Formats: sequence, C-alpha cells, structure tokens
Amino acid sequence: MRTTGARCRAGCRQRAARVARAIGLVAAWMMFVPGEIRATTPGRFPDVAAGQALIQQKGCANCHGVLGSGGRQGPDLLRIARGKGAAALLADMWNHVPQMVAALLTGERLPALSAGELRDLVGYLNFVNYLGDPGDAGRGGAALAQMPCLACHDLGQRGKIGPALMVSTRAASPVGLVTDLWNYYPGMHAALRERGLPWFAWSGDLLTDLSRYLASLAPAGSPAPLLAPGDPQEGSRVFARIGCERCHGPSGAGAWAALLRRSNARSAAENGAALLGHLPAIGGGAADALRPLSEKDMADLLAYLSLAGTEVPGGDARAGREVFARDRCGTCHALPGRKPGIGRDVQDMPAIGDPYDVAALMLQHARNMKTATELKHVPWPQIRPDELLDLYAFLASQPRR
Repeated sequence: MRTTGARCRAGCRQRAARVARAIGLVAAWMMFVPGEIRATTPGRFPDVAAGQALIQQKGCANCHGVLGSGGRQGPDLLRIARGKGAAALLADMWNHVPQMVAALLTGERLPALSAGELRDLVGYLNFVNYLGDPGDAGRGGAALAQMPCLACHDLGQRGKIGPALMVSTRAASPVGLVTDLWNYYPGMHAALRERGLPWFAWSGDLLTDLSRYLASLAPAGSPAPLLAPGDPQEGSRVFARIGCERCHGPSGAGAWAALLRRSNARSAAENGAALLGHLPAIGGGAADALRPLSEKDMADLLAYLSLAGTEVPGGDARAGREVFARDRCGTCHALPGRKPGIGRDVQDMPAIGDPYDVAALMLQHARNMKTATELKHVPWPQIRPDELLDLYAFLASQPRR
C-alpha cells in the first residue's frame, strides 16, 4: 500500500536515517568519514563527496537501498555498481526509467540531475569498484601455502632471499602489496627464473585475500592499512612519470579508450593485478626498468586508472546514427531537413559536450518521453553502454541553430 502525507514523510525520514547509517558504514570501510572524502579536480574527475550527498538530496534512497539500508522498490545502488564502468551505469539509469516512473508516488517526479551531478554520482558509485571485496584471510593463508613465496620470504623477519612479508610500519593492504611487488619485481623475477618458475598469475581476489591474511597476523596496535582512495590528479602525474603514456597515452585513440573503460570497471586490487601481470613486458628483469613507487604513489595511480574512465571516451557517430534510427528517436526529435516531431528537434537541443550531457538530457525528459512512447505504442528503447557513447558522438556531430 502506498503511503501519503505524514506517513510518507515519516517513512522517508526513517529511510534517510537508515541510509545515513549505511553510508557511515561505507565511510568507515573506506577508513575516513564522508566529509573528509577528497574532492577531485572539477571538469575532469568527479567530486566523490558531492556524489555521495546526491543519493539523499535527490531522493534516490527513497526507493534504492545502500548496502541493504533504504528503500526496497529498486535495487541496492552500491551492489549493482560493482563491476560496472561509468557508461554502463548511465545506460542502466536510462533502461530502468519505466520501472522508476511506475514506482513513483502520486505527485512525485524523477529527480532532475545535471550532467555534472551525474558525473559526481557515477564517480561515487565507481568507488565501490575501487574498494572491491574486503578479501578472506582463510583463503589468503591457503593461497600463500600453495605459492613458493615462503621459500624466499619469512612472515615476520627477513627470509633467505627476500624481505619479510609483514611490514612493521604499516598493516597489509592490496595497494601496499601491489606497491611491494612492483618495487621488488626485478629481484623476484631473477629468483623465479633461477628456479625455473613463471611469474605469478595475479588476480584481484588473490591480492585482497593475501593482504587480508597478512593483516590478520599483525600485532595489536599496528598502523591501519591504506584503504582510502588515492588522488587521481596526482595519479595522472605518476602515470606519466613512470612512462605509461609511451604506450597507453591518449594519442592511442581507440586503445586508450578501451583501457579506460576496462580500468573504470575494476577495483583497485583488480587494476593492481592487471598492472602486476604486465610487469614481465615492462620490467624485463632489468633493475632500472621500473621506477620505484611509494604506497601513496600506487594509490594515486590506481585511483587515476579507476576514475579517468568516468570521462567515458570514445563513440562512433555513424553507429550512433543507426542507434538513433533503430530506437525511432526521429519519430519525436527530427533531424535537420525532416518534418518536426512532437519533441524538440535535434538542432534545437543544447550543445553536447560529453556523454553525461546526453544522459542528463534524456533523463530530464524521461517522463515526457515515456508518455510519448506509450501514445505512439513504441516500446521503451533499451540502450547498451557502447550505444550510449555512439549516440553521444552522433548528437554532438549534429549542427545547432
């Protein structure tokens, strides 16, 4: 039964309180409180703190849970964001408009989101990807027992060849583990080669499980692990400083866009595992092939790989024209030289600067568009993430009056 008036307001306040508590749990998981989330450079990276606040300000929590707390009509926002990049999240919002409209109470409207607000909201949800799963100490201990690590390393003191796996100055974390493996790779590569062993097949799960196991062995009072996200702006400088741009820079066009889309959908541990898997190609076993990185450098680099993808680059204008035709957008939104429809002509639409502009424009008019599709007996058009980028490229290419 739908509630109205005072009951509705009371229910909304209760949901907001539960969501606030859940967001507090997320903040504790990240090892810092919401007000301390570092805002990143406007115009390039999202403002994660602002995105977090939008969940309550725009009423998202009235229908959507946050790690189980909040509304029940829609899926949990943080859970559905796992493993998805920015373009996939924007496409999901559009594809679920009919369900969202149907769930609204009488007099309620879909929340209006600007392109900048969408960027911030998606950026916040992407931090769920950055954090990833917390790992399992039992699995980590079992994995370590199966690996040849203890032939060279000891847990608490220097081993026969390598340093101790537990570092006294900090608790273990996926970022710290990736940092150590990066810095010690030349020596590890040589030791493995002497024994006829290949480089390890790293995965995000393996890194989080190993770090969780090592952290469980730390004595009481040990420093907290580094779990807070790094600074993506600083990470872009690390990316350039260690030479990644030589092969993976923006001049790579399609390859660069593909890299960002992949890294945007991964956790920090998964991006770290991909980086470690690439070490044989970039390290080559030479001691001077890799520049040493601090744990902060690595955290910044992994944050950059995650959040740079929120720019959702790419898109093919020709393929976007096909999406526009297939989904019958021209039925209501005429192209230049065509008979006007019931909606705004394309050349009268605001200029399109990036996919967030397209998504915001679509969502702002979603309720009217839903009514129009029902009147014309047109099914609600579903869109894939790559099609959203193509549609952006097509609309951006069209002239304006």
